[in-house]
Amino acid sequence: MKAVTALAVGIALGYYLGTEKGREQIDQAKKLAVDTWNDPRVQEKVSEVQEKVAKN
Repeated sequence: MKAVTALAVGIALGYYLGTEKGREQIDQAKKLAVDTWNDPRVQEKVSEVQEKVAKN
């Protein structure tokens, strides 16, 4: 039963993401992720974590 439910959800999600509206939402999510990653505050924290990892 779980497999049938997972299959149905997968098909529905695939269909939705294949539509124009779904692709627009994917593009918006990608833009948000890139903008967040390139934010100077995020990059500052990334550098701090990299330094801590390098010390250990």
